[in-house]
Amino acid sequence: MDTIRRYLLNKEILICAADTKELVNHARCLHQTFPVCTAALGRTLTGTVMMASTSKQKDALLTLSLNGKGPAGTVLATANGLCQVKGYIENPYVDLPARADGKLDVGGAVGKDGYITVVREDSPGVEPYIGKTALVSGEVAEDIAMYYLQSEQHPSIVYLSVWVDIDTTVIAAGGLIISPLPGASEETLSLVESKIFDIGNYGLMLMTMTPDVILHKIFSGEELELLEEKHPVYFCNCSEQRFERGIIALGKEEIKKIIDQDGQAEVVCRFCNKKYVFDRQHLQRLLEEAK
Repeated sequence: MDTIRRYLLNKEILICAADTKELVNHARCLHQTFPVCTAALGRTLTGTVMMASTSKQKDALLTLSLNGKGPAGTVLATANGLCQVKGYIENPYVDLPARADGKLDVGGAVGKDGYITVVREDSPGVEPYIGKTALVSGEVAEDIAMYYLQSEQHPSIVYLSVWVDIDTTVIAAGGLIISPLPGASEETLSLVESKIFDIGNYGLMLMTMTPDVILHKIFSGEELELLEEKHPVYFCNCSEQRFERGIIALGKEEIKKIIDQDGQAEVVCRFCNKKYVFDRQHLQRLLEEAK
């Protein structure tokens, strides 16, 4: 089962550690992504659900999108306080050569000529907070770290990883967000900086260890207090009723045109690829409601 665990290191550093292999693999199956797009979407899903996991409100929403004008197009994910997350990548069929270090070229797929946008909706009816910063690399983790620094003035270490096997399945996925509390000592900050190499191997260690074991290994001898644990899942709440409202919102002229020209409407959810077909009789009923 996937997990997100929040820890307090030496009472001065908050650590959010995630294992998201199952939900990323589920997203890969839904969207039939090529490996580099699996990594791009998987990192975005993981980062988004980790950011949303700090909310105490179940219906709070956090939406994160990246558009760097790369061949993969927009990558977007949205998650709630229950750690239910969904997302999509505009072009899931991008195939790029590996980088010089052998890793998937997520930055090349996403691009970096654009922005990362975060929309926080704490509760229905309340004006959402929107933060937007220029992309640093398109590799997702660095871009989220820059967002935290520039939009929330909260310096953090963000690490995200998706390992894809030769058969394109996901063999490991997860991430770390490490954030110092106000007044954290130089000693503790230096301790975290000294562990950067180990933090960079978190994804590799996920193949054989749990997040809890990994963190106790990285920060051996330090005080590591578990604050909470949540279980993220890929969940799409699309429904026929939602798409009915969307069709009604088109207006009666547009609905009448669809009836006259096509006789039916076919809608596919971009988050889960579920198909909804509205026949002539159904559209006629929606036309009456639109009037």
